Amino acid sequence: MFIISFGVSITVSTTMYLIQRRWSMFRSIFDIIALLCLLVFSSIVASAIYEVLINHTVFMTNIHALFLNGFFLVSGAYVLMYSMYKLIHMIVRPA
Repeated sequence: MFIISFGVSITVSTTMYLIQRRWSMFRSIFDIIALLCLLVFSSIVASAIYEVLINHTVFMTNIHALFLNGFFLVSGAYVLMYSMYKLIHMIVRPA
């Protein structure tokens, strides 16, 4: 399973890089989507931690409920792909 997810991550990130090389407007689109996903991701994490602190519950048992939230998973996955895309962009970019 790890190998499949690693392969998908590399493929999607490389595809994002190739798309933005061909159509430069996609660079801004990818940046805006990443910003929105980061806001969603961080808001979900912050609200979950706040709920744990307010309710005085056990942190480790309640915080795992985050993994059941689809928005958390999708936004986190996009932020990962975007980070890999930016790394590829920095490595391949001509001097």
